[in-house]
Amino acid sequence: MQGQARNEREWEQWPGRGTGGDKRGRLRGLFTPSDAADAVAELIAERGRELEERSAQIRAAVEELEHREERARELHYRVEQILRDGAAELDLRQAELSVRSADLDGREAALEHAEAKVEDRRRALGAVELRAAAIERREEAVRLREVELEHRAAELAELARQLDEPGRTLEGAGVRRVVREDEHVALAAADRYRLVVRTGPPPEPGELVELEDGYYRCVRITASPFPRDDRSCAVLEPMALPVDE
Repeated sequence: MQGQARNEREWEQWPGRGTGGDKRGRLRGLFTPSDAADAVAELIAERGRELEERSAQIRAAVEELEHREERARELHYRVEQILRDGAAELDLRQAELSVRSADLDGREAALEHAEAKVEDRRRALGAVELRAAAIERREEAVRLREVELEHRAAELAELARQLDEPGRTLEGAGVRRVVREDEHVALAAADRYRLVVRTGPPPEPGELVELEDGYYRCVRITASPFPRDDRSCAVLEPMALPVDE
């Protein structure tokens, strides 16, 4: 208490301090609001509002970040799930592709084998067709040869008839013709008509005669086609001998 009293006395004795009435007026002045205090209070209030707004913005940003983090975690989980599912599906497809590739390889090998067989058969068929064409050509040649031989046989028959006419005329006139036995003439019909002089008597009709170009069969005996020739003429036709198989 004594210290408090002493302090009050020292305050009262401070230079510029007046009487007790002045002291009370000054105290009331201290507690009376001034313009500067109002400005400070207004500034503090404005800064407080700004701080509250910033705080609200920060809280909203924090909430947005938390929401984004949650969404990011969800997306990350979904991406990992998709990647796992995709990897499993890719493994399954890879296995299926391996099986299909093996199947295709087998089919390709079978196809190549079938193509080779088809090519072999095509070649064989081509050879058969060539042989068939050759046989057809040969048959046609044989047929034409038969027609030609028939025509030549008819010509030979006509020629023999013409050759027989002088002899018959002479025999009918009572003139006897002497026939030589040391030589005879052979009329052979092959690719062309030709006359061949052979030694000895003429062959009998139906007898087989061998010439340089093959075998012939005697068709008939007639007079020589040469004028005033006393030799006989053997009309020959070509004969195809059987070929041993």
